Amino acid sequence: MTQAIRATAGKTRAKSPSEPAMDPLARLLQAHPQTAFDYLEFRRVMAGNAAALAAERASEADLARLRDCLQAMERTHGQDDPSQEAAADADFHLAIYEAAHNEVMTQVMRRIFEMLRGGVFYDRADLYRRRGVREGFLRQHQAIFKAIAEGNPEVARHTAETHINSIEEALREAQHADARREVALRRRSGSDLTGRARGT
Repeated sequence: MTQAIRATAGKTRAKSPSEPAMDPLARLLQAHPQTAFDYLEFRRVMAGNAAALAAERASEADLARLRDCLQAMERTHGQDDPSQEAAADADFHLAIYEAAHNEVMTQVMRRIFEMLRGGVFYDRADLYRRRGVREGFLRQHQAIFKAIAEGNPEVARHTAETHINSIEEALREAQHADARREVALRRRSGSDLTGRARGT
């Protein structure tokens, strides 16, 4: 299980009733970390449609907010702060859903992003710490904003879906890297691949 996913699965600190982990859906997802990929499949559908709608419907105020969110992401990127950059990333995507002007979509995705910020699906900051991921994500966000600002729904849809594909690829690579690391640690500690000490 990838560190990015595993880090969210065993959280046991006390939470107030308003926090995501108290939600039945959040508890279910935390108990089954591989649903991170189900989440990304859902996001791919939603993100593409939302970006296309935002390209058609965004007001000047919507575009100003998106620009502010993107600039915040660029500032935190320059400061090499993965946690803050991941937070700015979430704000940017939520602003896209709001710019789509579909209230049902906005409310559903606001709840999803509460869980995302709470680390229910995977550790987003961990992904941002991985080599090359931050740079790629920033370029993708810039491309999404450009397509929306230019009022090009098909390009907006494509760039948003490509971004989600990149998240999934990064998460799978993190999973594979962590699996290789665990195998190497077992070998160094004298255990076989089942976790049993050699010779037992």
